[in-house]
Amino acid sequence: MPSCLALIWDPADPDAAAAASDIDGCVRRGAPEAARHAVSAGCVLHDLTSGTTGRHVLSIPAGEVSGAVFGRLFRRACALTPAPPLAILDQEAGRRIASSRGARLVTDYWGAYLAFLACSDGTVVLTEPTSSIPCFYCQTRGVTLVFSHLEVCPLPDWIRFDPDLDFIANLLAYDKIQPGQSGLRGVRELAGGCRLHVSGGRVREEALWDPRQVARNALEPAPEEAAACLRETTSCVVRTWGQACPHLALNLSGGLDSAIVAACLMQEPGALDMRAVHFILRGGDPPEAAQARAVARDLGIELAEYLIDPADPLPPPDCHPLSARPFREFLGRRADAERRQALGLAGRTVFTGQGGDHLFLETRDPLIFADYLRRHGLGRRAARELLAAARLSGESVWHVLAGSLSHLVAGPRETAAIRSIRERQTGLNRLTHERLDASDLLPVWACVPESLPPAKFAQVSGLAHMIQIRESLALPGTDETAHPLISQPLVELCLQLPAYLLCHGGRGRGLVRQAFAGRLPDQIRLRRSKGDASRFYIEQLKANRDLLADTLMNGALVANGLINHADVEAALRPGSYGVDTFGRMILVCYVIEAWLGRWTR
Repeated sequence: MPSCLALIWDPADPDAAAAASDIDGCVRRGAPEAARHAVSAGCVLHDLTSGTTGRHVLSIPAGEVSGAVFGRLFRRACALTPAPPLAILDQEAGRRIASSRGARLVTDYWGAYLAFLACSDGTVVLTEPTSSIPCFYCQTRGVTLVFSHLEVCPLPDWIRFDPDLDFIANLLAYDKIQPGQSGLRGVRELAGGCRLHVSGGRVREEALWDPRQVARNALEPAPEEAAACLRETTSCVVRTWGQACPHLALNLSGGLDSAIVAACLMQEPGALDMRAVHFILRGGDPPEAAQARAVARDLGIELAEYLIDPADPLPPPDCHPLSARPFREFLGRRADAERRQALGLAGRTVFTGQGGDHLFLETRDPLIFADYLRRHGLGRRAARELLAAARLSGESVWHVLAGSLSHLVAGPRETAAIRSIRERQTGLNRLTHERLDASDLLPVWACVPESLPPAKFAQVSGLAHMIQIRESLALPGTDETAHPLISQPLVELCLQLPAYLLCHGGRGRGLVRQAFAGRLPDQIRLRRSKGDASRFYIEQLKANRDLLADTLMNGALVANGLINHADVEAALRPGSYGVDTFGRMILVCYVIEAWLGRWTR
């Protein structure tokens, strides 16, 4: 996992300079193989990625203003042609980036990166819109620390962190929140597409990228043209990532999105060292192995399979890394790495199909017809789009028409993102929900439509969830994970295409299904069912009940009044294992308890 730590301070402040020197020395001693880059007199960047020698850092030459990009940076090309990550930026490109204070990175480039620019009035830190690399920051003794993964940062003992129990309470309601806070007091998370200005010990955040603005710049070509554009853009971003990480292992789930990633990668099979892996979950859920095998057979991909037993023990709670916030992948990422090791896949970048449901728009929302009416009114195509919306939602045309007209007259109601948080209330997190304002848990662009039609705004607000599903822990012995579909050019194209066009023909992800006709087996391309792991989780809970009960009933969450002892007992009764009611919430609580227990100890 690419990991970095930057120190920013005022070189004219002797106390800050001394503190920065102490931290810098500690990092050098604690991570002697880390690559160190002096961005400016008051900014040092450490590449803490395991096993690298600075290959993640790209210098920005800009005359009086200097800087560096940590991660992988790709240039936006007019032609949709994959290209490797930039190895060098010329002086003119550096000047354009510097004069815009980094904004040109968002408009002219894309990738997975954090950028650092030393300007005449301070230092600018920039995150790319999809938050591929997390970015946290805090201040101590006049030094601003900016880091991706606190768990790998060797810091002096005098830097101390305390858990933020208010944040943890909110996390129990929805564990994928992005409000800016972290799990630690004084540590903030810089959201995707934002810029942090550090000057004289003061910091200021501003947003450079708003998905609502992208969505308002709508494109509506004919369906055939739209499908071709979607296919070409998807292929370009996936193959670009394939060039950047040519030794890869693809998680082939048997679903549509990972199959699309596989099809794009196999357009140039000789350029990649690729294998695929399918994890078979025992427990009684409908198997997906047949679908994964069909994709692998059709595309000529070598497929490895691994059986996962729900009786396998959960990781002990004292194993959660000292990260800036709890992360759900703590439950399985290390075990996943061991499985890949057993299959001979270690050392390969893990590719997934994550993000496709949100971007290509898997939905049954009848208000998709309201989007059409907002844009076109009751014209010649209205009857066809009404029938498509009825087919999509499974409701009558009269119900769809009445709901859409009501929305147009009465205006927006509760947003889908806020409603989904409210609907997550269970017996375990009821104490949090009693005092919760769900809008505090999401970025403003996920709560306020700003004139976007309802189905498009539902897609926009869902990006907050999509961005947080990516794996973010830097665990020793695990390989880097890439989600090629969650790439800025594809995200922006899918935001610009109207919701009813993405669901062309009245089918969820209808446009992308059309786009990949002839490139995927029809049994995968046209399937409507999705894999389900409900029974697996129920069996996992049963097998680990004693560990869950002991950890939660005697843990920091109960001790701090964040969950109730009696509610834990109720959730762990055998009859309460229904996933929709208690099940997965127990696992979320276990992850949060493990993290909080580490920090409170």
